[in-house]
Order: sequence, then C-alpha cells, then structure tokens
Amino acid sequence: MASPGSCLGICFADHQLFYAVNEPETVNQVLHIGSIDFNFRVPPAFAEPSGEPFNGLRRSVARLRETFPCESIRLLTPAVYECWSVCPRLIYETTDEREDHISILMDGRPREEIEATWHRLSNTDFRLLMLRNRHFTDNYRALSLGFSQADFVSEFELGMEWQQHTDISGSYLTIHCHSDHLAISSFLLGKLRGTTFIRFESPDDLPYLWNWHATQLSWMNGIHEQVYIYGQYGLEISELLGSHFESTGEVILMNSLDSMKVSAEESTYGFRLESAFPAVILSLNLSDREESLTI
Repeated sequence: MASPGSCLGICFADHQLFYAVNEPETVNQVLHIGSIDFNFRVPPAFAEPSGEPFNGLRRSVARLRETFPCESIRLLTPAVYECWSVCPRLIYETTDEREDHISILMDGRPREEIEATWHRLSNTDFRLLMLRNRHFTDNYRALSLGFSQADFVSEFELGMEWQQHTDISGSYLTIHCHSDHLAISSFLLGKLRGTTFIRFESPDDLPYLWNWHATQLSWMNGIHEQVYIYGQYGLEISELLGSHFESTGEVILMNSLDSMKVSAEESTYGFRLESAFPAVILSLNLSDREESLTI
C-alpha cells in the first residue's frame, strides 16, 4: 500500500509500460518497480485515443491507481511526439518572432492546438523551445484521470531531475535508448546544454548517425564526466557505442538500484531494470518548474 503523498512514475517502451511508486516518508526510497506487457505497440496507440490499444493503456493505469492509491502521476512523453528547437534571444524575447518561429516549426497548425514551453540553457543567450500538439497531451490527460496532480515530462527533463536527485555539478550526457530512436541530452554545471533525438532503422547505423549529427551539434562529442545510458535497449546501445565514449567519460548503464541511487525492499526484477529508470526518477517527484515557462 502506498503512503499518502506517493507518486506514480510511468514510462513506455515498444510493448511495455514501466512504473515505479515512491515512499515519500523515506528519502530516495522506492516502494515498488514493475512492468505491464501488451500485445500491441504502445507509441502508435496515442495516435488513436478511441482505439482498443489506448483503452487498454487507460485500464492499466487505472488498475495501478487502484493498487497504489497515489495522489500524483508523472508520465514521460516520447521525444518523437515533440518538437525541440534552440532559439536565440531575439526570437524568444520578441512576440512576433516567437510566434512566427512556432508557426514554421508546426507547419501552420492552429496556435490553439499547440503547447509551447521554454527552458533555460547553460548558455543564457539561448533557450530551448519545446512544442507539443494539444491533442497528444489531451490523451496523456485521459490516462491521468483520477489523480489529483498530473505532470508530463520531456526526455531532456530527466537529466534535470537527475541533477536534483544526485546534486551532480559537472558535465554529463544522458541517452535514452528506444528501438527506433535515441533521446540525447548534455548538461554542463547542472544546466541543460543541448538536446536532440536520433531516429534510426538499424542500430548498426548509429555510429555513423552519431558522428553525422555531431557535425551540427558539437556538444555530442564533447567531454562528459559521465555518460548515463538507460532504456529498454540500453544494454545493446551501451555495447555498440560504449567505445565511442571511452575518451570522453565514464559510461554508466543504469541497470541497478545502486546506479540509480535509490533503495527498495525488492532485489530482483523480471525485466531489465534500466528500462524502468525514467519511471523511478519520475516517481521521486523532484521536479522544479521554475526553470520553464509554458505559453
């Protein structure tokens, strides 16, 4: 049974939902970490909220709410359903420039259908613009019915919460490994430096794709004291790209409670623990929304 004030953290993979429930009365204590398997691919289900797969997701989250009566829920939103853009001061401080930029990025979609959030970067002359389609976030809200508080967290925000969780102050890289894309974020002195995601058809293409993207984003091949790798395909990607980071920093696969710097009574799991790392961090409810502005 979850304690009053508990938070349910959730992230999704191809055919699975991973979840974690915190123990708010004990610092960095997780009450339970688990997974739910589906016979359908989860990401496409969000495109058809009236379909049976999405209804299956809703029922699963509702059962979790009944099993662990948490007050709040925090869900990781897939990078591929968002648009990220780093903008100079001229754009984010000038209303007309800002709205024109949003219109171009969203291909003329009506403004009322767009949620825009600005995030501070380590370089104060720029900010990160994150855009979501309101229809997508409405589907996430449908999943969170019954909770007193709901929070939808972007991939790059996990690194921000890791900083709050560990008080790390150096430079580090986070890589969330999915079956068809990587979500990558770089942090400098605890502040977000840059973020992107790379789509791929075959993992064997990743060394080339990484270097190709790095020609435009130099921070990708920058020096990082730690490289944190997690997600359902974290093990495979760490083996594939591990040598790529040997000269830049320590590669850490988040496949244990010790690496996540949390404790739990459970000691064994029927799935790769690195798959649930985002859910664990989300369940700790560390978010500080002073760093972002939604318009």
